[in-house]
Amino acid sequence: MKTVKKVLLFLRDVIELYIPMVSFCLLFLAFVLQVVSRYVFNHPFTWTNDVIVLGFCWSVILGACYTMRKKGHVQFTMLYDIYKPKVAALLRLLGNVIIIATFICLVIPSVKFSIFQNFQKTAVLRISLTWVFLPFAYFLCSVIGYSIEPCVEDVKVLMGIIPDAQEHKIDADMKAAANAGEETK
Repeated sequence: MKTVKKVLLFLRDVIELYIPMVSFCLLFLAFVLQVVSRYVFNHPFTWTNDVIVLGFCWSVILGACYTMRKKGHVQFTMLYDIYKPKVAALLRLLGNVIIIATFICLVIPSVKFSIFQNFQKTAVLRISLTWVFLPFAYFLCSVIGYSIEPCVEDVKVLMGIIPDAQEHKIDADMKAAANAGEETK
C-alpha cells in the first residue's frame, strides 16, 4: 500500500510540477527561437507556434493545480476575515461546495470534449487537440480533491470539534500582529 501511495504521489508531482516546468521551458525556448528566426534571420519557423500554445496550456493549467495544492492561489478574503470562526467556516464551506458541485458537473463534458477533439490536429506538428484540452479535466479533478480538505475542516469548526480553521486563524493572527505594530508607532 505504501508503494502504491508513493507511486501516486510521484505521478501527481510529475503532472503538477515537472510537466509544467518542462512545458514552460520548451515554451520559452520556442518563443526565443521564433523571435530570433523571424527578426534576426528573417526566416520564421512555423512549428514554434504549436509548441508555444501547448506549452502555455500545460504550464498554466497544470501549474494551477500545484498552486492549489500549496494553497498559493489568490483569495479575496476581506469579508471572510472579519467574521467569527463559525460564520467564516460556513461561508467558506458554502463557497467550496459550490465550486466542487460545479466542477463535478464539468468533469464528464470536459473529458468528452477532449476526446472529441482527437480528430483535430495542430496546424504544423499535427498534435491532437485532445492533448491541448485534456489537462483541463485533470485541473477540475485536482481542484475538487484539494477543496475537500477545507470542507472537512469547516465542518469540524461548525460542529465545535476545532475552534477555528487554520487558514482563518492565520489571517486573524496576521491582522492582530499588524494592529499591534500600528499601536507601537
